[in-house]
Amino acid sequence: MSEGIELSDMATFVAVVETASFTEAARRLQTTKSVVSRRIGELEKVLGVPLLDRSSRSVRATEVGAVYYAKCVRILESVGAAHDFVAGYSSTVKGRLRIALPRELGAGSLPQLFNDFAAAFPDVLLDVEIGDPQANLSDSHFDVALRRGKLGDSSLVARAITAYRHWLCASPTYLRQHATPQAPADLAAHDGLIDADNDAHGYWTLLAGGGEAQVIRPRERLRSSSPAYLLEAAINGLGIALLPSPLALQSVLDGRLRVVLPQHAPLAEPLSLVYPRSRRASPAVQSLLNFFAERLPNPAPWDAQIEAASK
Repeated sequence: MSEGIELSDMATFVAVVETASFTEAARRLQTTKSVVSRRIGELEKVLGVPLLDRSSRSVRATEVGAVYYAKCVRILESVGAAHDFVAGYSSTVKGRLRIALPRELGAGSLPQLFNDFAAAFPDVLLDVEIGDPQANLSDSHFDVALRRGKLGDSSLVARAITAYRHWLCASPTYLRQHATPQAPADLAAHDGLIDADNDAHGYWTLLAGGGEAQVIRPRERLRSSSPAYLLEAAINGLGIALLPSPLALQSVLDGRLRVVLPQHAPLAEPLSLVYPRSRRASPAVQSLLNFFAERLPNPAPWDAQIEAASK
């Protein structure tokens, strides 16, 4: 390592590249923008080359900076793995655990499990980021990510923890004003609240008779990349939304939402915790995996409760 370059400098550079922002990097590192700027300036001065292109609206790595970024990631991973190895000999689980949650599961009943984990392991600092459902753990700062659906070939280690479904939901007020759909085809005349990430083309894939897929396009009322916003829009009577069961559960149980066409809800999707192989020895990662395995049955209670409530 070049004289004068600290691991904190490398971590700062990695954070700036991954967030494309000095401000966001400072937030991630829990420091100030001025500290981030100073570290990057000192790093470029020691190396003698510009690592970042600051001419565009967002900050991005130069050609040499991109190569240096990849090498920094590998170095930081190796250091983290070394720390994990030593931590394995300690009876106390501690340190920062960086978790990526998909936006659709960042609200509702599922995050409570992470809160319960934080309470059970007070020496672990949870750093939870909600956003990109396909965050690349191999080239990022995350230790663990929650992934939905079938997982493709990957260098990541995955543990399936449970499954969940999506349900068509609307408020009692909306259904009184527009009548409850009796068949999937009826949805074409109803206001749809569209998930901009998962239903980008404005249609829903439901189950038809015999378990076959049926594509339905509702009358688009609004769209959002935030399922939590769609939940509130449905509660406020703006239309019908296709919501994940962990998010919809409480509103269905307390009567603010009703399930529409439950017999046509899409099939369950697996839910997995994934992590880089370099984090396999991390006591915090393994504690989180075991915690979820103990607390979350498969199948999960969300769908059974929603099915019972919709009868």
